[in-house]
Amino acid sequence: MEPVVDRTFHCSIVTPTETVFDDEVVYASVPAWDGQHGIIWGQSPLLTRLGFGSLRLDAAEGGSRWYLVEGGFAQVQGGELTLLTSRATAAERLSVQEADAELAEANARVTTKGEDLDRVERDQQRALAKKMLAKAAAERGGAI
Repeated sequence: MEPVVDRTFHCSIVTPTETVFDDEVVYASVPAWDGQHGIIWGQSPLLTRLGFGSLRLDAAEGGSRWYLVEGGFAQVQGGELTLLTSRATAAERLSVQEADAELAEANARVTTKGEDLDRVERDQQRALAKKMLAKAAAERGGAI
């Protein structure tokens, strides 16, 4: 009989004000600026810029935790994943209604003269990502 190999790796999510997550995982789906990146045990070193989107962390004992990540950087080095982000919000803390209101406000600014369109687009992306993740969390009963 072959020995069981531990395929977990350490993951940390750090914001300017707190460490949001600090534990072992078996898989991470990271919202990079150019799409989702899947991270598993044994991953080659990686440094990438984060976008706005859903971060999924799978625990060894089963189940997943979801977060809305808003920019920053992800690094895999020495078998550890570290995410440095301005904000990471647990999916169960998100509200579809708040996301709808943020999206409506950003959409209204599109036609405002002198408005920074790059900022408006980022705000729209953030609101859409928040809405999708909040909706998915609500469909799961809020539990992750």
